[in-house]
Amino acid sequence: MIPSRCPHVSRIPLVLVFASLLSCTACSWFSSSDDGRGRTLADLPESRLPDVKTKVDVVDIDRIEQSYRRALAAAEEPQLRQQIMQRIADLEMMRSERAQLDATDVRRFYDKPVTMYRELLELQRNNPQPVKGIEADQLRYKLAKALSLDGRNDEAAQVLDQLAAADTQSPFLAETQFRRAEKAFSEGNYAAAEAAYSAAMTSGDNPQLKQNALYMKGWTQFKRGDYDLSLLSFAQVMDQLLGSSGAPEAMEQALIDLGAAKTNLVSDTLRVMGLSLSYLEGPKSITDLQAKLGGKRPYEYMLYQQLGQLYLEQKRFTDSAETYQHFVQHNSDSDFAPSFSIKTIEVYQQGNFPSLILPAKQEFVQRYGIRSNFWTARKGVIGSIATMYLHQSLQELAQYEHAQAQGLKAAKPADAAAAYARAANWYREFVQTFEKDPQAAEMTFLLAECLNEAGDLPGAMEAFERVAYEYRDPIRGADAAYAAVLLPQTLISRAQEFPDAKLMEWQERKIENALRFAEVYSADTRALPVLADAGSDLLAQQRFSEARIVAERVIAWQPPADGKLLFSAWLILGHSLFELKDYSQAEQAYTQVLALHPAHGNKPGAPSAQQVRERIAASIYRQAEASLEFGDKDTAISQLLRITQVTPDTDIAIKAQYDAGLYLMEQEKWSQAENVYLGFRQKYPQHSLTATLPAKMVLIYQSQEKWQLAADELVVMERSSSDPEVKRQSLYMGAELYEKSGRRTQAIEQYRRYALEYPRPFANNLEAQHKLTELYQATGEQDKRLYWLQKIIDSHRSAGAAQTERSAYLAASAQMELVQPSLDEFNRIKLTLPIKNSLQRKRAAMEKALKGQEQVLGYGIAEFTTQASFQIGEIYAQLSRDLMDSQRPRELDELALEQYDILLEEQAYPFEEKAIEIHQANAQRSWTGTYDTWVKRSFDALAKLLPARYNKQESRLEVSNEIH
Repeated sequence: MIPSRCPHVSRIPLVLVFASLLSCTACSWFSSSDDGRGRTLADLPESRLPDVKTKVDVVDIDRIEQSYRRALAAAEEPQLRQQIMQRIADLEMMRSERAQLDATDVRRFYDKPVTMYRELLELQRNNPQPVKGIEADQLRYKLAKALSLDGRNDEAAQVLDQLAAADTQSPFLAETQFRRAEKAFSEGNYAAAEAAYSAAMTSGDNPQLKQNALYMKGWTQFKRGDYDLSLLSFAQVMDQLLGSSGAPEAMEQALIDLGAAKTNLVSDTLRVMGLSLSYLEGPKSITDLQAKLGGKRPYEYMLYQQLGQLYLEQKRFTDSAETYQHFVQHNSDSDFAPSFSIKTIEVYQQGNFPSLILPAKQEFVQRYGIRSNFWTARKGVIGSIATMYLHQSLQELAQYEHAQAQGLKAAKPADAAAAYARAANWYREFVQTFEKDPQAAEMTFLLAECLNEAGDLPGAMEAFERVAYEYRDPIRGADAAYAAVLLPQTLISRAQEFPDAKLMEWQERKIENALRFAEVYSADTRALPVLADAGSDLLAQQRFSEARIVAERVIAWQPPADGKLLFSAWLILGHSLFELKDYSQAEQAYTQVLALHPAHGNKPGAPSAQQVRERIAASIYRQAEASLEFGDKDTAISQLLRITQVTPDTDIAIKAQYDAGLYLMEQEKWSQAENVYLGFRQKYPQHSLTATLPAKMVLIYQSQEKWQLAADELVVMERSSSDPEVKRQSLYMGAELYEKSGRRTQAIEQYRRYALEYPRPFANNLEAQHKLTELYQATGEQDKRLYWLQKIIDSHRSAGAAQTERSAYLAASAQMELVQPSLDEFNRIKLTLPIKNSLQRKRAAMEKALKGQEQVLGYGIAEFTTQASFQIGEIYAQLSRDLMDSQRPRELDELALEQYDILLEEQAYPFEEKAIEIHQANAQRSWTGTYDTWVKRSFDALAKLLPARYNKQESRLEVSNEIH
């Protein structure tokens, strides 16, 4: 609720205010002392006991007045008489004040001084020679006081108005204007109050009074709803109190230096400014205010605090949070920025917005954490509260993402990996920020685990090493060290996943970590197996040429090696040949491995028979790739299809058949590609690649102009895809192809579903609706067509910023068609007797028809604007004609009938004039280049309505060139 007044400006009765003002002309509602607190006990002189021997004469007003009255009776000079009368009037004023203070009833006490002051003013007006010591403005001031003390406020106000008008240089002018403003304010006349406060601000030399006037001027503007102006006035007050420049951090001391009274004034000014801002555009209005003031103010943060707290008290949590965010966005380098960011989070917590708290804390860390400019500029000294909140937030963010990742791990591994990466980021930042913190070792271990789960194995390895050998954490050190041994081997085995693989470095790292583990954590049961596995062989080090030679020697060894060694040798040979890209020989080696597998393939770490078949398939697949590199696609396709015969149960066989189809499509061998993929679909109905076939089959069928089959494939895509965009495009393209194949029913169903399920992109949605109107027109389902015409109009209207010229065109076209019935209804109604009834129906139909055509005009589409303009002109012209063609009462004689016709013509004439005006406006569009059927028809209509002007026949002047 808006307060009626600032609490510092209490509603003091006018009578007492005048008594206060006239007893001390420099006073106001606020103290004028330097510190803003007024005089205190310390300012009083030292107390002393009075001298009991000293006698104080009692002043008798009556005796003094009698002396003055005797002097008045004896005085003859007019100027002296006026001076004596003023003394008597002042004495009467004192007597009246004393009587009023002593009275126990309510009555008028000041009639005598009022009469005398008015008499003196009259003498002053009639005396051309000024009386020394008597000024008219002073007399009016005293008269106004007397009237006010007597409760005659309206009369007092008139006297003050006279004073303000009569003497613009009066020393009483500033206070007079202030009093006039106060009266106007109390009466709710805020415009007059504002003008008077403004006058008070420019009069006199009392800075405190001027400040009060400025403050109250702001209130008048606030009361009038001029919140922008009131903000400017209150800002000037704040500038006077706190200064317009300086460091915001100095404001706290500045408030202390102001003293209690002016501190309260600051608080109240901020409060009303907060209200004004809440009635405008909130925090945006603060930045607008700063721009109007010509720059930022040191107390700007107080405005944000006030507005944010006001919103919070009103439980407008979102507005409160946005206010604090606005400050941070526009004052990112301010020392107050962290506390405002914290306030934002606290508001979300109070408002119970859990979904916003986490992003807000993320933003807090990004703005003020170790990687931020804020941190860098301050070299990490960001304040104890911000540091503590950063410590807490980093832990909470890391723990939240870690928990999210664990929950997603089973169902959504890809999402889990991303969550682990985010958790690792927060753990890493915590360790970097608080590297000496007691929790650093634990956080580093959790960092390593998250990096491992996220797939950042090198980073995980380094983090585990730090826990194991830098922190030597007694709780987690051994587990971290063991993980540091396993990770290099994992990196080697998954080397193809890392584009910057460093196999030799990882191998050396594995050996080094194994040795360190055995040394530092020798009591651990895993130490011996790790140490025993510290060696590596040629194949593990990817020294394939050397490994090939060794393998061939093992195979050729005499006496032959036992089955297990032979199995391993052929396996190493196959791997080496494969890595050396001798795929034909590798295929033969893997074939030998497969032959030996039943007897010797069961040893730990040995590949399964299926894996060997996969390697054979991979070797053939690589041969196909080599053929492709030489440009021999036919051979490559044959090799790919051979895989499906040699190792049909391998994953590569699946990929080979799939790729063979791709290469057939590249060669535009559509029929063969169709057969390959139909076979693929039949053999591998559940394979993930099968889900990708519909898109390829669409292209294959389109290339062969099998429109319906292509559309059927799109239906499969739309139903099976989990990608919303693929589903959307498939549905729309399917509708187009069904339409192209002549399957109207399916096309309608597809377009209808698209229009209902995919409002975005707006353009496609609108075109689907348009297609439905065309298809329903073709099927003769007019009701459904009308429904979708109206739907087009509604969609365009609700599209907002997404509206386009195309949507406006379609909406205008639909609107033109939908309003046609109202136009037909208007034309159908004839004016029959009784004319009043039929004319009433005609006018109602006319209003409806005009409204419909005006709706068409609202779209601003030239093609329909000219048509609607023509129709509006014709509506008025038709009403004019119908009036003239209406039935006449049969009982009229010739003279009455003539008069009746004249009356009808008078009624019809304005409509004909309106029709002419509208047709002329439509015809004038031709002047700017718009000339279509409807502009032409407006010209034709004008030729009938104004034939003298618009139905002129072109005349031709024949010129003779004959020389006479």
